[in-house]
This record gives sequence, C-alpha cells and structure tokens, in this order.
Amino acid sequence: MSNPAQRVPPPTRLPGLITTPLSWLYSIGINHKNRRYDAGQGVARLRPVISVGNLSTGGTGKTPMVHLVVRMLQELGHQPVIAMRGYGAKPGEKGDEQLEHEQAVAGVPIVAQPDRLAGLRSLFASVTGQSLDVVVLDDGFQHRKIARDLDMVLIDATRPPDRDALLPRGHLREPLRSLGRADLVILTHTEQLDQEEIGELVRRVSVYAPAPVLTARHIWSGVTQYTRQEHGWSAELIPLDAMASKRVYAASAIGNPQAFLAMARQHGLKVVHHHQLGDHAAFSESQAQAWGNAQTQPDSPPLLMTRKDWVKAEKLGSWGDGVRVIVPELSVEIEDVERLRIAIQSVCLSA
Repeated sequence: MSNPAQRVPPPTRLPGLITTPLSWLYSIGINHKNRRYDAGQGVARLRPVISVGNLSTGGTGKTPMVHLVVRMLQELGHQPVIAMRGYGAKPGEKGDEQLEHEQAVAGVPIVAQPDRLAGLRSLFASVTGQSLDVVVLDDGFQHRKIARDLDMVLIDATRPPDRDALLPRGHLREPLRSLGRADLVILTHTEQLDQEEIGELVRRVSVYAPAPVLTARHIWSGVTQYTRQEHGWSAELIPLDAMASKRVYAASAIGNPQAFLAMARQHGLKVVHHHQLGDHAAFSESQAQAWGNAQTQPDSPPLLMTRKDWVKAEKLGSWGDGVRVIVPELSVEIEDVERLRIAIQSVCLSA
C-alpha cells in the first residue's frame, strides 16, 4: 500500500495564487466564529447530544457511523432522533442522506433542515417528541449552535489532515487545532492502509487531538442486485464471493469516490468505467436511459452504485426493463468498539 504520509490533496481547479489567500481569509472567518462559540455565545443546550462530524469535506464515512451510534443507543434502551442539515435536497424533497437514514434505521425520527435547532425545538414540543431522549447530530462538528455531550470527529485515513489545506485550497473545513474540541477521534477507511501506516497516522493525529483516537474499517457484508421489471425493482442479496472478477460500470456522486472504487477492486470487481458527479449531485433521466440502453448489449456489465446514490437513482423512470444495479451493503467496524459504547453510555447516564 502507498504511504498516506506521501499523499497530498488533489489540486483545485483554481491556481494556488488564488486559493492560498482565499484559504487565509477563510481561516480568519472560521477562527472568529469558533472564538464566539468557545466563549459560549449563541450555544443552546437541549437533551443529551452526540455529534458525528468531520474536519474535512465529505467522504469520511459519516453516514454508516451515524447508523452505528443510533443502533447502540437503541440497544441501550434509548429513543434517538437524528438532526441533519439536509444538504443537497430541493425544497419539499428529501435528500440522499435522509433517504439513506430512513432505510437503514427505519422508524427513527429525522429533523432535516438548515436550522436544526429550530427543528429540534419544534419536534420536542410535539407529542411525538416527548419520548425522544437523545439527539444524534449528523455532520455536527461545525454546527456549534447546539451544545453537545460527545463530539465525535471522523478523519478519512486516505486523506491525512496534516497533509491537507483549508478550503478552497484543500479539503479542510477547520484548522487542525480544532481537533482539540473533539471528545473522540475515529480514523475511517483504514482497510486501505497497513498496520504500520495506521500506527503512524494515529501518532500524527494525536499531536493535535488530546482525545482518544480509534480506528475503523469500512466493510461490505454483501451486495444487493436490483433488477428493473415492469412494475418496479426486484432485489436479490448476493454473497461477495460471487462478485469476484465481475465486470461493472460504476457511477457515483459522493465525497470520496476513490475509496469506493478501491473497495470494489479489493473485492475483485473489475471497474471498466466510472461516471463521476459531484457530492450529492442528482442523476438525470437521460443518464438512466443511457445506462439502460448500454445493458441491452450482450454480456454488458451491471451498474455499481453506493446506497447513498441508489436511493436517488431508483426513482428515475427511464431505466428500461432488465437493467441491473449492484449496491454494496456497507457497514463500519471499529477496532475498540467497546470504548465507543462506554462513551455513548456515559453521555446518557450523565443526563
């Protein structure tokens, strides 16, 4: 494996002479905002709050981590609510991440709006909200209007933050010193590193983060093949070993598509083409029609998508009968999961 210490963020479309001063101005604004919140200005305290966030823009594996936290809370006898911004959703519609939450943790209330504080207050004032006893903030590290009892920060191990830069020059939303606010740091996508690389990255991150640093692997437990039929989609769960050496087209609109493709190749899939859109982008009817037409050819490969993309794409009406879409069943595996469980339990016990 290549050493993550040698990796640098991909260049932006703008030259460094422009992005460097813009990153400097961005840091001034972030530092001013953080000083206000550090002083307690404009911070509201609700019920116990667990924040799952990150230091950088998308691709850290935040969504499956939210699902893990929600399930842990349910196992402990709690009734959580997920609060999220709903990024990428059109007015009156649900975004991809909200739809994915609804499928993965069915029945858990979700507040999805830019003003999460107002949404939570409205929910807690309702009959439904009376029994909800803990909030899980999805992408909450920068959303500091709401006080939190456990601040979890995820770091993509394939994008070391100490080799990155602030927006717009790099991926970082905040300077590295902001890790000092974290109660727990989790390195994700470590399945793409060897043990020596993981240990080195833990040491480097610990320089900035006094909190415990855990490691997590993203794993595929299997894949679901969806086949378009006259009246909708049929679903068939397929074991991973049946996918070895299978040719696929890939399509994605996620924060870190390279991690997705790397995992596909690790499982023996042969990605013959990748159609890449920006994070949260919507697929079009014409794209669905083109993918459907491509699969009418003999021995044409199926389409590979993440579930985050599939929850949007399955609604398109131009696929055509017989189209096959393969969706991995993704979960997250934490090396010291008991430490996370204890941290979550202590939040609820101290409330």
